[in-house]
Amino acid sequence: MDESAQSLSRRHFIRSAGSFAAAGLASARATGVYIALDSQDRVGNASVRWAVAELKQILTERGLNVILCETAAQASSGSLCIVAAGSNSNVAGAILSQSRLTVAEVPEALAVVPARMENKNVLLVCGHDSRGLVYGLLDLADRVQNSGEPLTALMIQNPFAEQPSNTVRSVTRLFTSDVEDKPWYNDREMWPRYLSVLATQRFNRFNLALGIGYDFIRRVTDAYFLFSYPFLLSVPGYNVHSPQLPDSERDSNLRMLKFISEQTVARGMEFQLGLWMHGYEWIDSPKANYTIEGITKENHGHIAVMLCACYYRSVRPSAA
Repeated sequence: MDESAQSLSRRHFIRSAGSFAAAGLASARATGVYIALDSQDRVGNASVRWAVAELKQILTERGLNVILCETAAQASSGSLCIVAAGSNSNVAGAILSQSRLTVAEVPEALAVVPARMENKNVLLVCGHDSRGLVYGLLDLADRVQNSGEPLTALMIQNPFAEQPSNTVRSVTRLFTSDVEDKPWYNDREMWPRYLSVLATQRFNRFNLALGIGYDFIRRVTDAYFLFSYPFLLSVPGYNVHSPQLPDSERDSNLRMLKFISEQTVARGMEFQLGLWMHGYEWIDSPKANYTIEGITKENHGHIAVMLCACYYRSVRPSAA
């Protein structure tokens, strides 16, 4: 346990937490706001660093000077320091103990606790895991963004701990029409904002569904992404393709899918791709705008395996 954590007594905690708001508001205006994230903390992965960056950006946009550091000890005397940590870390354990709060040993559990440490106002944001910590940091960012006085939003006087009621909280977005859906699918400015909103509202999974426009492959008119693989990649040695689709657009589709999946994972959410249809011959469909060539009943099984393997090697995002 570090020295600053050891110096926090129960009586000191109660006395200092009561004056947290009044003291913190004035000092933070003068010295700025520190955000401490220990690079050695077991839950401090890429998604947590993204959430810290989101909080920093919102605080900066609201006119506050924000300084990033690794520990509260590096913050200046009298300042406000937001400490982002795993709930099992030394500093979180000390503050939680003195506040008599417990963070549940379940995924996505979190706590937010005000305290005083070494003449500094500290706001502990901790999570049982990375996603819990992300939610805690985004909760602060949301408070600041929607408050008339950003510093007041950080002067939380009553500590709280939370855990999810639902294990899976998912949103599905369907691609069913090249006319209606290609604009949003290819919008690189929209996706980061959209996925940030989902993470802030504590969705933990995003599902992109392709080929769901038809339950059966009869009377097909709009066939974009219906049999999805040839719209994303080519398989060496097999000329499976849609003759109406330029190779450049196919390659662009794959790059965009990778971008969407990576942006999802960067926010601590799971990315799931739903491929609804594996048929490749449109029946009674003389007006289909896209067709598939190079695959037959004889080679369908082998090519399908090759397509799946190529897809997963090309698209599957790294773990959060």
